[in-house]
Amino acid sequence: MPRRKNNSSSARYREELMEREFEEQLEAKRRRSPLRGSDSRNEKNKPKPPLLLRVLTWCGVILLCFVAGYIGTSYLLELLEKPLFYKPEAGEDFRAFLSSDSPADLKLDMQKAVLSLFYHQDGALVEGKAEVIANTREDNIREAVLKLLTFSKLFGEDVDVKHVFRNVDTVYLNFSSAFLPALNAAGTKPSTLFITGVVRTMRDNFPPITKVRFLVDSQIVSTGSPVDLTAVWQLPK
Repeated sequence: MPRRKNNSSSARYREELMEREFEEQLEAKRRRSPLRGSDSRNEKNKPKPPLLLRVLTWCGVILLCFVAGYIGTSYLLELLEKPLFYKPEAGEDFRAFLSSDSPADLKLDMQKAVLSLFYHQDGALVEGKAEVIANTREDNIREAVLKLLTFSKLFGEDVDVKHVFRNVDTVYLNFSSAFLPALNAAGTKPSTLFITGVVRTMRDNFPPITKVRFLVDSQIVSTGSPVDLTAVWQLPK
């Protein structure tokens, strides 16, 4: 009988020991759980940056994307508009190429472009065709305007296109100083038809150009012309 008592007491001791260890493990878990909860709550409760700072940051990101897109698009347009054809250096090559008896090997080296020209004739606007050497966009624009000056029969040889500059859908044509007296001598209707023909020629042959700014000696002329040269000219939609 005493041996049973010892056995039962040792069994109870082991049970108590196991219960105590189990309770200690539970207590340890309880102690660890609040710590994890408080960490997550601390992360959620971290103060956010001020609203003004966030707005300025987003504005900066949007502006950066806009500038990058604009620069990338401009570069791509410049790349696409580079001349793909041979650009002759001498005027004799142009004349030889455009003549009917041009050598065959010269014609293989260069290509022609056909332009639709709209110019003043007998008090009306008429359409004609002209061939030019396919070249840079600015050179072909200048060539087209020079042909319009000749076909309209309103201007002398002293009227010239000094510079051509493009900005997206607008082209700037810088004429010599003789352009203004020639417009005055032509009168309001012929001058208006000439300018309208230039705008339509630009629109139909050189997209995306739809607007034309006329300059005289690199200046916007406000007086002395029968037509308004201060305005950017474009055809009604």
